[in-house]
Amino acid sequence: MTYKKKNIVIDFKKNFKEKTEIIEVLKELINDNLSNDQKIEKLKKLKENWIKIGKVQSHLSFGLTNSYKHHVKLFYDYIYLNKKIKEKDQKENRKLKLEIINSAQRIESYGDKLKSYRELLSLIKKWNYVIGPIKKEDEIKLDSKFDSIIQRVKENKKDYLKNKNDYDDKNLQIKKDLIEDFKKSMNKNVNEKNQWLKKIVEIEKIKDKFIGLGPIKSSLNNELWKEFKNLNKVFVKNKNFFFKDLKNTYSENIKKQLKIIDDCKKLKEQDEINIQNLKSLKDNFKKIKNVPYKRNKENWNLFLEEFDLCYAKVNNNKIKLTNEEKEKSIKKNELIEELKIDFSIDKLNQITEKWIEIGIEKKSNDYNKLFDVLIIELEKMKFSKSEIESHILRVKSRLMNNSERDFEKNKLRKKIEEINKQISQLENNLNFIKKGSKSSVLDGVYNDINKLRVQLDINQKKYILIR
Repeated sequence: MTYKKKNIVIDFKKNFKEKTEIIEVLKELINDNLSNDQKIEKLKKLKENWIKIGKVQSHLSFGLTNSYKHHVKLFYDYIYLNKKIKEKDQKENRKLKLEIINSAQRIESYGDKLKSYRELLSLIKKWNYVIGPIKKEDEIKLDSKFDSIIQRVKENKKDYLKNKNDYDDKNLQIKKDLIEDFKKSMNKNVNEKNQWLKKIVEIEKIKDKFIGLGPIKSSLNNELWKEFKNLNKVFVKNKNFFFKDLKNTYSENIKKQLKIIDDCKKLKEQDEINIQNLKSLKDNFKKIKNVPYKRNKENWNLFLEEFDLCYAKVNNNKIKLTNEEKEKSIKKNELIEELKIDFSIDKLNQITEKWIEIGIEKKSNDYNKLFDVLIIELEKMKFSKSEIESHILRVKSRLMNNSERDFEKNKLRKKIEEINKQISQLENNLNFIKKGSKSSVLDGVYNDINKLRVQLDINQKKYILIR
């Protein structure tokens, strides 16, 4: 018996026969000489075939469907005696139901609510007839979620049929907004592979939404579709160009990485490694983008190996330097003790020479201790304050390196220039003081000039002492 509806011929007899055959195979499936996994796979195919088969006559459908569900249940009761199989299959079924829910949420957003409803019907069939059991607590939760979507889609369909013009106007505006979103995403200037992949995902979402809205009864619909297609054509062209050119970029960037690895190897061979240079190599390596993942990881590991060896050498040099400094400190402290025992100017000169031989370093505790001893011993010898300063400055000068010496001389030179300016200013001021002014005013000016000349003399002597 056949039935014709809207140019579609339904062969009820053929459909009944095919569904009956599926039930017969189901009856024998438990006793098939197959592994449990193979039986489950065979069941899945039988389920998929069941929903592909068309309708049967209504008076036969009820009994046929109940028989099908009964034998499917018997199969699961048997196969789930194996707890591992049960857990594995229920986990897979849960995953499939979640996928259906995601698909249902996607089609719910279609602008054409009739299309949403039609596609939902196929998902409902799959949910009811193809997917097997899941845990009870999961079943209640997921069934509720799916039922809510079904209800909303049905309500949207009813509302759509009543207010189709309003829906068309709303969807038209959504399409315009999606076109603008497409343009904005297209205009983003991206040059890295990961950025491009994000851009592709972003644009694909826009495209899915646009296509999902379906046709709209509006004179602008064709224009929007034309603009959408043109945008997509440009997008695909740019995407293909980038990924085609990416091969050349890959090659260039791999060479850059290998160059940095080679530079790191050369740095490792140096006696003293500048830590800033080492860090710069690492920063520069990280800046290189668009390299195939596996090759990038391989090169990064090679670089880190060389980088760690360089860092280890830096640390070893620091330890070595620390030990050397300790040895120098011991020798310098011995010199200070020697100076305390037998202090004289000649002895001071000898100690200074020995100090220089050990090594001139930046200001340290040993350096400060030496000058503390000098002040105490020179005071014992009744030297004046200026004489003590001269002796200390002379010794300091000899213990300075060239840059320190230049810095001190430059500082003194500026002081001398400043004092000379102040003296000149005061002397000029004397010319403007009227005759007959109080002598205290003149005395004050002369007194200031004399003080400045004393300071000038001290600084000039200091300048001479720094050789």
